[in-house]
Amino acid sequence: MFPDSIAVDDGRISRTFRELLARGERLANALDVLGIPSAAAVGVLSHNRTAYVEADTAIALGRRVRVALNARLHLEDFRYVARDAGLRALFYSAEFEEQAMALREEFGLVAIAFDEPAGGGVSAERLVEETPGEARVRATDPERTAWISYTSGTTGRPKGVELSYRAVREVAVNLLLEVGPVAPGEQIVLTQPVSHGAGYFVLPYLLSGAGVRVQPAFDPDEVWRLSRSPRVRTLKIVPAMLEAIMAAESGEWGYDLIVYGASSIPAAVLQRAVERFGPTLIQDYGQSEAPMTITCLQRADHLDAEARFSAGRPWKTVAVEVRDDDGREAAPGELGEVFVRGQHLMTGYHGKPEETADVLSDGWLRTKDLAVTDERGFVYLRGRRDEMIISGGFNIAPREVEDVLSAHHGIDEAVVLGMPDERWGDAVTAVVRPRAGSTLTEEDVLTFARPRLGMRAPKRVAVWSEIPRNSYGKVDRLSIKSELAQGGSQ
Repeated sequence: MFPDSIAVDDGRISRTFRELLARGERLANALDVLGIPSAAAVGVLSHNRTAYVEADTAIALGRRVRVALNARLHLEDFRYVARDAGLRALFYSAEFEEQAMALREEFGLVAIAFDEPAGGGVSAERLVEETPGEARVRATDPERTAWISYTSGTTGRPKGVELSYRAVREVAVNLLLEVGPVAPGEQIVLTQPVSHGAGYFVLPYLLSGAGVRVQPAFDPDEVWRLSRSPRVRTLKIVPAMLEAIMAAESGEWGYDLIVYGASSIPAAVLQRAVERFGPTLIQDYGQSEAPMTITCLQRADHLDAEARFSAGRPWKTVAVEVRDDDGREAAPGELGEVFVRGQHLMTGYHGKPEETADVLSDGWLRTKDLAVTDERGFVYLRGRRDEMIISGGFNIAPREVEDVLSAHHGIDEAVVLGMPDERWGDAVTAVVRPRAGSTLTEEDVLTFARPRLGMRAPKRVAVWSEIPRNSYGKVDRLSIKSELAQGGSQ
């Protein structure tokens, strides 16, 4: 319908819909020639670039399984994924030549280089040039696995989340319910890796005749520059990027919509963002097992003094319940675990039936996220079940302490966790990042917290200039615990 409209652009190479589909068909056919069967797992190891979306297109057209490797991890992590998913082929960019050759040697996979290969890889560009591009009709089933997405592995080895074609399509439709209407020819700027959260936004935009502008690396100055493009309307970020974007302020801001997810925004930062950008923010809460669309905090909700600190209300096509330990739906204000039902749920964990059975039952997914609801149906996340602090015999949810601490005028971000303690079992411990120019001290935080939190107040506070994050952009609680155990400070 829009053959000459730009489908993908990375600032260096752009492809129209006609070009993207033509190159995708040729690469899909080339994988046939290379002996990669339908339903085989094909990896992609690269930072954001146009070629990444071309590879995704080829994998989908060929009815193979997309396995996105986290480019911020290391060879041992790649080995684990290659072995677990049974990779038969790997698309890769030049900076990962050494790792790709190691995987090729160890697993016998076909390595396909986006750039001119220096080792034993096959050139993707040569495959495009030499392979016929006729469209081949391949058998498919909406319940077949389309993607295997690996979790962040914060409590052990990552698990491969199997998503069907039906689930990936449903996420795309869900997103369009809130970020739409998306007009043909417009663009969304994707600052996150398309291997992870940002990747879910590619399909809904292509379905709409719109395009994706993929940033090879997050650059706040470039975010501002792109906002002035007449085609650009939407920006996709993670919360940690907001401060850098506001600090880089340059000229007029042209985005109508800012979509964020993966974690909450510290209260002080959220307040400044709402004041600066107005009702343009949308939060999408999801997890790998129920991608992107469990609850949504809509634009108008960000102007609500209470609701803005929630994760929003259930997506229009999704059922959400907060259940107590007996499996009953919790009353408003009562802590429980989030359960979700919808057409976008994973099929299961790849090769892990017991772990799958632990979280999937009767069409519901047990998220292991703790939350409370209010009378209006807003869901307030309180952390992971395995992060619950048991101090002096009481259960304390980290998030409820973090929310109170973040209200302090000198704190931009707070992370709360339990540290082993002879008296308390777990001692409530806070790591806080002060606002720029603040002279925040541990005693300042304790004095603020005690009358507001009582027995839930931190027993110890560390003031750090930076909060460690993992390669997925989430707070790295294991790293924080390790540093605190060693008496570390930042």
